[in-house]
Amino acid sequence: MMSLRVKLLSIIAPVFTLLWLIASYFSITQLKDEINQTMDNRLLATARMVNNLVLSSEQPNTTFGLKAGTPFNDSGSTKGLACKISSLNGEIIANSHPDELKLTSLLPSGFDSVVIDETRWRVYTLNTQFHAISIAERLSERHSIFIEIVLVNALPTLVAILVSFIIIWFALGRELRPLQLLRKAVSDRSPHDLKPIQLKHKLVELTPLIDSQNTLFKKLESVIEREKSFTDNAAHELRTPLTGIISQLQVAKVTDGEVRENAIKQSLYSAIRLQSLVENLLLLARIDHKYASQNIESWNVNNELTNVLQELGVGSDKIDVHVDTKQKINHIPAFAFNIIIKNLVENALQHGETDSSISLDIQEKTHGFFIKVSNYATVSDDTLEKMTQRFWRACSARGTGLGLAIVKALVDALDGTIDISYENKNVLSVCILFPVDKTPSPSM
Repeated sequence: MMSLRVKLLSIIAPVFTLLWLIASYFSITQLKDEINQTMDNRLLATARMVNNLVLSSEQPNTTFGLKAGTPFNDSGSTKGLACKISSLNGEIIANSHPDELKLTSLLPSGFDSVVIDETRWRVYTLNTQFHAISIAERLSERHSIFIEIVLVNALPTLVAILVSFIIIWFALGRELRPLQLLRKAVSDRSPHDLKPIQLKHKLVELTPLIDSQNTLFKKLESVIEREKSFTDNAAHELRTPLTGIISQLQVAKVTDGEVRENAIKQSLYSAIRLQSLVENLLLLARIDHKYASQNIESWNVNNELTNVLQELGVGSDKIDVHVDTKQKINHIPAFAFNIIIKNLVENALQHGETDSSISLDIQEKTHGFFIKVSNYATVSDDTLEKMTQRFWRACSARGTGLGLAIVKALVDALDGTIDISYENKNVLSVCILFPVDKTPSPSM
């Protein structure tokens, strides 16, 4: 894996180099044109200077101080400018580089490029009424001068780019140091240390990361505390019926008759309570959004409701049922509906007033699928706030304290809402609303 520092430099370096190459290309092109222009101007100025020297000679114009039979024949230097002076009839009067500058014919006035013995020359010819002066320069010399100038200018630039990359490297390391400190603060932290991260920095982008990390720590702390409380409560709740079963069986072992029968009866009651507690714990542990919302198929409300009430042993004299829905619905899975109805009705039976009727209202409205269970009960405001907490129950109440907690977990997993209210100071109502899927079911 590549570090952020190296990755940033690997992005900056090619971009920076590409921009420099583009700028250098245009600069070098312009420099080359300027060098060629300057060298051409030098040829022009040299030709005019030689012409002035020739014209200022005291000898007759026909020979310019030299006899036609004795032309100037010095081979000159292998570098620099070459000069050739010819008469108008083609006779060579002087040639500084006779072995190299072999111009066999007169050239027209002006600049021209010629190739002599595979050597390219840049020539300027000045034709007068008495003679022709040709000043020539090897193009290879121009190229050498151009390369030297480019190298002289490129070396400081390359050094500057290299120094810039070094500076950028250390600057990135300095600016990214808070990330290293954050990594160290997280990696060196104890698994039990969920305190917020306190890190001094000047990076605006790092603040949301630290805040989100601290928020995660806070959520983890809340989850750990909740699970710890759940574990403690579960251990306590499991211990109580187990202790009762053991005690009653010990009594049944040493007694006979009615006492033994009562002990066995109490053991059976505690075993049933333990079974119910374990089932509720398993159900509560596996409830999540994916589990609750998968494989939702259409089902009949009346059929499911009849099965639940028969399982609870509740008749029409104990519960008033009102159903106003389509024959088949698919807003929530059938098993979730059964669990919710079962727990709500059981809660009303166990904690409601004796011999009071229970009202169950199920409706399909435009804004959602509505379930409401009401019963007469005496409840305080403090009790309303705690009714959905796991293992919470009133001092004199029976049950496991998980019924409404399971209902709330299912409702939350199915994106529904639950509201527990105390109406008219004597009616406890639990109202649940699920969003309605507007897409019609294929099986309807």
